[in-house]
Amino acid sequence: MSALSERLLWGRPERRARHWSVFVGGFAGVILVLLFVVSFGGGRSSGLVYDLLLPAAFFYAPPVVAALSAVRGGGLLVSVAVGVVPALSFGVVALLRRVITGTATGESPLWALMVAFGIVGLVGASVGFAFGRGTVRLLER
Repeated sequence: MSALSERLLWGRPERRARHWSVFVGGFAGVILVLLFVVSFGGGRSSGLVYDLLLPAAFFYAPPVVAALSAVRGGGLLVSVAVGVVPALSFGVVALLRRVITGTATGESPLWALMVAFGIVGLVGASVGFAFGRGTVRLLER
């Protein structure tokens, strides 16, 4: 594997673990907090969280986070992880809610929702990564 393709895949080698923890871990933390507020709020969760913040975090944030990661030197794998975080987080919280409360979150099967969220997140994160890398290439010229 050439150095260029390895850098595109993994990102810059210096502080790689910190990059993963900030972008992937930080994004996962935000998603999990929002999901816990909505799932276990018991009707007390505000309309702001449910109607505005949760859709923005699930559908609009992965491309932005992936683009910021690419601009900061992150690789494609970080962007893929950012794209999958909402789907995996939703699955974990939905399973926890099912175990704790005994009620399902909806009529659709959980795997179908996870696949749908995963596809949307991966497409958005891929576009964000391409945009971020394109911006870096444009600024280098």
